[in-house]
Amino acid sequence: MSTKKFSFQRYRDMILGIFLLALGIFYTVFAQQIKTRPKLTPSYAGARVFPTLLGILLIILSVCMIFQSIRKMKTMQVSDSKKMSKVDLFSILLTFAAMVLYIIILPYLGFIISTIIFLFGQITILAPKEKRNYLLFAIVAVVFTIIAFIAFRIGLSQLLPRGPIEALIGY
Repeated sequence: MSTKKFSFQRYRDMILGIFLLALGIFYTVFAQQIKTRPKLTPSYAGARVFPTLLGILLIILSVCMIFQSIRKMKTMQVSDSKKMSKVDLFSILLTFAAMVLYIIILPYLGFIISTIIFLFGQITILAPKEKRNYLLFAIVAVVFTIIAFIAFRIGLSQLLPRGPIEALIGY
């Protein structure tokens, strides 16, 4: 018989992996139910393509997380599990607040400005204080946003929330 006690820290990755797997399946099923209108020109990218790909990616990553947590649990001792620090909890709360703020400002500022602000903020929240490089964070946020905009708007012909920058460039 094993003397290992139940510890949330010990099973947290497994619990999160199972939750994300269920969420990924749920998301993928509902992504398949997105109605698309008939197209005048044939195209491989409909309204349900990207949500379906995201759901499949979430399923794959959550299965990987479950397997990694099983492997980690075999080697982890009860004493190895750490308590969540106040800094970790604060980062989680700030991340949640940043996501809520992003959802709120997206319709008003558009995809480009909102996404740059969100990515810069999120990278800053997650980076250790001693390794923060704000110029690099800004460059990453701008470059990633431009790549995502081009991929969705031009490559996949998907509409994104418009803001002042999208109006200026005509998209």
